[in-house]
Amino acid sequence: MPPRSDIHIPLFPSGVGSVSETDPDQAVAAIFARYWRMPFWPQLPNRTPLEMMIPQFGLALPGAEWDADSGTLHWSGETSDAALEAAALPPPERAAGLPAFLTQLESLPAEKRPSVIKGQLTGPLTLSMAMRDPSGRRPHDDPDTLTWLGRFLGRIALLQVERFRAFGAKACIVFDEPALAYVDEPSLPISWSLANRALEEALRPVQERGAIAGLHCCQPPDWTRALRSRPSLIHFDASPGRVEDVIEHKSAIREHVSRGGYLGWGLWPTAGNTVDPFDSKEKQYFLANAARDLSFVDASVGLIFKRSMITGVCGSAGLAPEQEATMAQDLEDLSMGIRRRYWIAATTDVDPDDPLT
Repeated sequence: MPPRSDIHIPLFPSGVGSVSETDPDQAVAAIFARYWRMPFWPQLPNRTPLEMMIPQFGLALPGAEWDADSGTLHWSGETSDAALEAAALPPPERAAGLPAFLTQLESLPAEKRPSVIKGQLTGPLTLSMAMRDPSGRRPHDDPDTLTWLGRFLGRIALLQVERFRAFGAKACIVFDEPALAYVDEPSLPISWSLANRALEEALRPVQERGAIAGLHCCQPPDWTRALRSRPSLIHFDASPGRVEDVIEHKSAIREHVSRGGYLGWGLWPTAGNTVDPFDSKEKQYFLANAARDLSFVDASVGLIFKRSMITGVCGSAGLAPEQEATMAQDLEDLSMGIRRRYWIAATTDVDPDDPLT
């Protein structure tokens, strides 16, 4: 079992990763202003397609080339120790938001630096589905290759942890894994045992450094099986009509929370086609009711709230800038409103009126 993390994120608003901005400095400045309790470094796919999650991290692999027309990442197929040692953070041309984030973070006075920072990268299952070696094989066609890929991405995730630790911040690193919804299906015909083995390889280095290692999937996967990989956090679409897919796995999620796990609630609709405005007061009741549906003796509503972050459903690269600003304010209002309205006596280490706790 991975070590328990005691990082404090009670209903902190944050982002999934991508934003609409194309200027990295402006994107980072907006994130520090809007998500100051749990900022994240921004992915900027509107700046260049190389900032989409597959090429952004997949091009670190040996011999990797990105075919944008087919959405395929071609690579050499090498899984040597030397190839593993070459795992590195993406350079500025593929991740301009990361150095801009670190530069602005360094410029902040020590007392104003965030206590926890969120990072993200693609997960091994999702990356594997887009990859082909010279013979046309995918990493998940061979168990050893897929677990190696998990190990490779785990090293890149750990590098993010270390960058944030250098500024005195704890880390929450989330692997973007939409492929979780396709495990044991024709498009990803592997067992859950193999899938979880690869996920464990990715999650473990982050967890061993005391950071949160999470899985994001906005499709409805089998969370009961996915939780056997022991992620620190699961991040899901919690919008009306979709949160029921999560509650269906409440037994496994209760166990997850009771052993120290976290939840990430994707609440603000990022598809950009919502008709009804987001009502933060209405969402307080909605989120409280969903938490009650998940709660039990060892995973009370108060404990669930203390170990939860809130975000948009997915990345916001498809939103207009004014929508992103509205989303951030709505999430902040939701966070503070539910803390004041629904907090219970058991959460004695949290002042509901103090955003810093």
